[in-house]
Amino acid sequence: MSAADTEAEGMKALMEGRAGDAVALLNRAADEFIAEQDDPGAVAVLANLAFLHRQQHELSRALELANQALAFGVAPADSAMALVNCAGVLDRALDRRARGVWMLAAQGFTGKQPLMQVVCLAHAIGAELAHQGPAAVSAARALLAQVNAGAPTPMLAGFVGAIGDSAGPAGLPFLAQAVGLMVSDPTAFTASTQPHWALLVERLGADHALAVPLCAFGLGAALARRGAPDFQAVSSGVRAVFEACARARGLDDAAFAALTQQHAASLEALPDALLALVTEGSWVLPRRA
Repeated sequence: MSAADTEAEGMKALMEGRAGDAVALLNRAADEFIAEQDDPGAVAVLANLAFLHRQQHELSRALELANQALAFGVAPADSAMALVNCAGVLDRALDRRARGVWMLAAQGFTGKQPLMQVVCLAHAIGAELAHQGPAAVSAARALLAQVNAGAPTPMLAGFVGAIGDSAGPAGLPFLAQAVGLMVSDPTAFTASTQPHWALLVERLGADHALAVPLCAFGLGAALARRGAPDFQAVSSGVRAVFEACARARGLDDAAFAALTQQHAASLEALPDALLALVTEGSWVLPRRA
């Protein structure tokens, strides 16, 4: 079995929910790629492992793997997605290298995937915001002004959410703007943008007063995607947030679902509540939605 075959088996195990088997297989695949002197292959697997450990809240191990991947120095054109995974780990660690790695990832997508290039640039701005970069908000406004003309709401929400995602504790007002766009156009609540909604709830706190109306919105927006290719991914993401919010209140799923339904009528007030989380100095949208 080649390194690529081992990697494929590891990814299959991951998709089937066998996380332990996936980690073991992917670690083996990384060793095999290294033995074959296939640096791009090794970097891709190590970065996937780093992302997986980040998802499992094992940040120390994720950072170790990301550092190992970055040490290979594979050209951005051959490692763009790996750089994305590594940059996401550096974000969570509030590592100052995150901005530079996001910029390298953007370089890797140049001429190939312009949408991903802009997403990486947005993340880079967020990473700069995480460390109080004085020009970061201006850079965000300039980037969004460039892409706003004709950009669909889901795309714009994704860009703003990317800024908030990488900005760490400073990301709350940007996540609020991204979710505000989703509330104004629920079709913007997709598998790509739903994590920004989930992160907003996490940053506010599962027991925050806005968590329940946000869950009411998430439930409705997820149900509206029934039949869409990303419905299962969106539903799974919403379910995880629901469970966290229910636990924070000492409720079972049924009781929290009933509480959420009671707040459905309060959705009209949600746009103003989100706007209240955004100071004028952190407003980055070209125009208020």
